[in-house]
Amino acid sequence: MDFQFDNWYQDLTKSNVIMSYQGEITSVLIEKTLDDVEAALKEKGLNKKKVKKAYNAIVEELQNLYHHALNAPGQSPDKKFGAFCIKVKDDFVDIVTGNYVIYNVVQLLKDRMDQINILSKEDLKLLYKKILSNNSFSDKGGGGLGMVDLAKRTGSKLQYNFFEFDEKYYFFELTIRV
Repeated sequence: MDFQFDNWYQDLTKSNVIMSYQGEITSVLIEKTLDDVEAALKEKGLNKKKVKKAYNAIVEELQNLYHHALNAPGQSPDKKFGAFCIKVKDDFVDIVTGNYVIYNVVQLLKDRMDQINILSKEDLKLLYKKILSNNSFSDKGGGGLGMVDLAKRTGSKLQYNFFEFDEKYYFFELTIRV
């Protein structure tokens, strides 16, 4: 129970950052971010294919953050809290998101991401199609497609961490490298 959000965010945003944010996650924020991010990626001299792939991953990660973020513990329950950071170093784009989750979903998320990480590109395509065809969507609307789509589109493994905040909450960090 020693997770300190401010320390995490400060470490995250030390270098190579082209865009970062912490606070309430809203559709307006995401729209504004997406308006700015493509130009910021192009300014870094990345090729068009890399920019497009990174942009699509950013869209998916921010949508996941918007749909699954909770309020920060001890804060207003009607405001979704999260953070993201987009970094460019060499020819790589790292997209990092963070949000609080209730402790009882941690193992489910770990299992899901571990399952996704061991699948081949072809197996990811099959799983994606299977999820689409079974028409079983969660109350948040996604049916588990988001993380499968991230892995499938980027060809990257889902890098994640869970930090215990208190007896009810963990902080979930997800990183995708493009």
